[in-house]
Amino acid sequence: AKFHNPKEAIHLAERACQLTKYENPDLLDTLATAYAATGNFSDAVKTSEMALEQAQSANQHKLAAQIQKRLQLFKSGQPYHEP
Repeated sequence: AKFHNPKEAIHLAERACQLTKYENPDLLDTLATAYAATGNFSDAVKTSEMALEQAQSANQHKLAAQIQKRLQLFKSGQPYHEP
């Protein structure tokens, strides 16, 4: 996702993750992407790994594949940009 205000995006995504007890892989993926948009790749990788694990355990294979691609970007210090 493209964030016009990455810090606000982090705030909103963190709140959404809190409300869902960090058990929604889509929201965790959004939070990871927001972290990466601000250059916080350490938290982006950790959060993306959580999202990937949850997507895989829920048999959400398409989402897991998308998260995996973004995780590789974050590990190499690159933010995600929608095509």
